[in-house]
Amino acid sequence: MDEPWGISGPQFLLIFGLALAVVLLVQLSWPSIARKRQRDAPAVVEAPPQPDVYQLAYLAGGADRTVDTAIATLLEQELLRVSSKGKLSAIGKRPSRKRLERAVHDAAKSGTATVAMVRKSPVVRPEVEKIREDLERRGLVTVVGDGLDGFRTGVVAAYVALVLIGVVRAVNGAQLDRPIGGLIGLLVVAGILTLIAFTSRKGKKTSQATDAGHAVVVRAREDAKAAQERPEEFASTSRNGGGTLLVGAAAVVALGGIALYPDDEMSTALLSGGGGGWTGGGGSSGGSSCSSGSSCSSGSSCGGGSSCGGGGGCGG
Repeated sequence: MDEPWGISGPQFLLIFGLALAVVLLVQLSWPSIARKRQRDAPAVVEAPPQPDVYQLAYLAGGADRTVDTAIATLLEQELLRVSSKGKLSAIGKRPSRKRLERAVHDAAKSGTATVAMVRKSPVVRPEVEKIREDLERRGLVTVVGDGLDGFRTGVVAAYVALVLIGVVRAVNGAQLDRPIGGLIGLLVVAGILTLIAFTSRKGKKTSQATDAGHAVVVRAREDAKAAQERPEEFASTSRNGGGTLLVGAAAVVALGGIALYPDDEMSTALLSGGGGGWTGGGGSSGGSSCSSGSSCSSGSSCGGGSSCGGGGGCGG
């Protein structure tokens, strides 16, 4: 018996299903591969003057890292307390030095906010946005897509082609009184995947460090490492190219993330409050090396076993 297109029904279903699976696999796997290739690209420009610790935190880890750095600063200044359950409480006078620090202090006044909640606070987010805008004006951050819009359009085209081929085959099979139930099922799946691919073909716009911004972070990590290796030259600080001093827990968190806060008990409490976000900017490489610049405070112990005193001690 002659088969439509010279292919039997089961053979066509197998080929059609495999083609659909291949397109889906490429759709799901290629974006992460492309992003990894972008992250691994080396900076090729000379770093401009060093920004302050909050701008550096944004370059190294984005908006969440910036807020985490402010939290670390307030803990070290004994203006913030964290409970063993990760609840932040504002204590002491409202800080006056940095607008972001004031916003974080205000967001923690209720005593029930976690790190994750402070990051999303409506009083904190505008201050972080101002930092991003300043970095963008300086050419250290740019708002871009992920560069995969063309790829996503190609995926949609591949799905559409498979759907058209499947429809033609189904019509042909129906005319020849061949069973097409299996093909109809695959066409439904292909149609759903096509719709999903079409609606998500435009990538989300995100802020990312430019080559110049990446170079700033690389320089800061190198300086932090040098401060650890040659403490007699750097004392308890790491001085960067533009004259900015990176000191204490804020520097550790800015470069390495809140998981590296130089007090293990506090770090655990902060992470329990949703502080384990993106490490970004090269992860912790070099981030922990600036721990030698952390200042120790006598307020590092946890009173009553439930809440951590503001001073944040140095791990080692």
